[in-house]
Amino acid sequence: MFGNNYAFFLLLLLPPFILFMVFDILKMKKRARMIAGNRINYIMPYYSEGQKWLRIVFYSLGLILTVFALAHPRWGIETINANIKGRDILIILDVSLSMSTNDVIPTRIDTAKREINELLEMETGDRIGLMVFSGQSDLLCPITYDYAALSFFLDSVYPNMLPEEGTNIGEAITEGIGSFDDTEPTNKMILLFTDGENLQGDYYLMLKKLKESEIKVFTVGVGTKEGELIPLYNEKGEKESALKDSSGEFVKSKLDEKRLVEIAETSGGAYMRTTGDRGEIVSFINSITSVEKKDQGKINYEQKKERYDIFLIPGLVFLIIGFVLDQGRLIKINMDKFNWLFNKNISVILILFLVTCINFNIHPDQSADIKENKQLIGDPNGGYWGNVSFKKGDYKKALEKYISATDSLKSNEKGKLYYNTGNAYYKLNDLKKAADYYEQSIAYLTDDRIKSMAYYNEGLAVFKNQDYKTAKEFFKKAILLNPEDDDARYNYAVCKMLEDRSKQDQKEQENDKKQQNQNEQQQQNNQQKDKESSQSMSKEDMEKLLKALDEKEKKENTQNAVRNQSNNNGRGKAW
Repeated sequence: MFGNNYAFFLLLLLPPFILFMVFDILKMKKRARMIAGNRINYIMPYYSEGQKWLRIVFYSLGLILTVFALAHPRWGIETINANIKGRDILIILDVSLSMSTNDVIPTRIDTAKREINELLEMETGDRIGLMVFSGQSDLLCPITYDYAALSFFLDSVYPNMLPEEGTNIGEAITEGIGSFDDTEPTNKMILLFTDGENLQGDYYLMLKKLKESEIKVFTVGVGTKEGELIPLYNEKGEKESALKDSSGEFVKSKLDEKRLVEIAETSGGAYMRTTGDRGEIVSFINSITSVEKKDQGKINYEQKKERYDIFLIPGLVFLIIGFVLDQGRLIKINMDKFNWLFNKNISVILILFLVTCINFNIHPDQSADIKENKQLIGDPNGGYWGNVSFKKGDYKKALEKYISATDSLKSNEKGKLYYNTGNAYYKLNDLKKAADYYEQSIAYLTDDRIKSMAYYNEGLAVFKNQDYKTAKEFFKKAILLNPEDDDARYNYAVCKMLEDRSKQDQKEQENDKKQQNQNEQQQQNNQQKDKESSQSMSKEDMEKLLKALDEKEKKENTQNAVRNQSNNNGRGKAW
């Protein structure tokens, strides 16, 4: 409801202001009693203590209402029609392996991306597109006003992202010339970010086509003349070594300015070598006057209607009434009739009035921005300011702005808002809510391109939770809506591979568990057999023992019988 909540901090000044006014009344009362005593009405006919107390009420109400007006209250919807003037700018970014070199901090490609983001923050009304190239080129984002989408694509750029290595500037510029909507060159320009190394392809044929097209190329050299080794990283993102050539020598990448200057001069553009300092790309773009700004047509957008006048007008009235009450019963006119202009109370009113006027004149949502042809993307009351915060990396604030605009948008615009909200949650690593908002955006979106991006991002959110099967389905839907999305196709293949590997691992785990169960069962069976065998052996031993005892007993009985017989025979002979 309020566009500037920080204005409410001014209410903290109200209590000390009231205390000051009370102190002033008590002090004046004490002086009046000392001067006039009980005859105050005769000696000081213009003094009115009651009016002094009443003025505090009106001053306080006036200040409170003025603060509410400064907070930019908004409700209701109004439609704004704006004429847009701007240029068509195609940004061509080198993503070859040499752009990972860190002779500029942190790396060449990160420096280039940071400067492109500065260009997007300018919001000049220009249409901007993004193309990347190495050995081949790829148009990531056509010429558009949707800076948020372009910034999203820019975040996904990294060195050596394209399958073919090298630096084919000629092909990139040739394809860039053909990517514009029409052939009118006066309002078109190419902004080339590269280190200029490893040029390949038909360079001079490109220069010829560039001259024929009359489209100006402004080149930005990224790197240093001294150069640095090209680092190589492992899967964990840790630096392992540096790139070597076929002879085993380390490759040192240096900024090659000669060709970049030649390209700029041939097309009528200009060359700049970046140092990575903030603001230099903005100064460079602002210095370009050879590319005209033309009418880009009309744009209609809805925004919440400003209601500050409902609070400002009565607030000023209350302040004026407070001032009148502060003058006494009558305003005495004499030789010094203009001294009231320097009264401390009227000075406060004039200062507040001037601050209010200045504040509303410079507010970014007013018509001054339309006269400056600033392009507003989405809903200025939520979607637009959310995009601004998102590009600055303040994702929590962006989320608040997106959510505040939810009820004011419908259909496809609401889908875009949900999509951006999902992006904010994704950046905050709240993957569940990100996936939920992507799913909601798909229900509203009618633009297949953005719907494809929503499916793609939802796939990324699910992928991070290691649900490869579901992620694969989302990437598949993204491919069906945008068959040219190579990233979605690649991620689909990765998910399929990980899903198959997960199934294989699960199968192996089941087999291992089954084998383990079989081994345990076999072990139990062996133990049972050993037990039974032990019991069986014990029984056999017992039978053998009993049999041995029987035989011993029989033998002993036989021996006893023989002995007795011998004894009997002896006795007979003695007789």
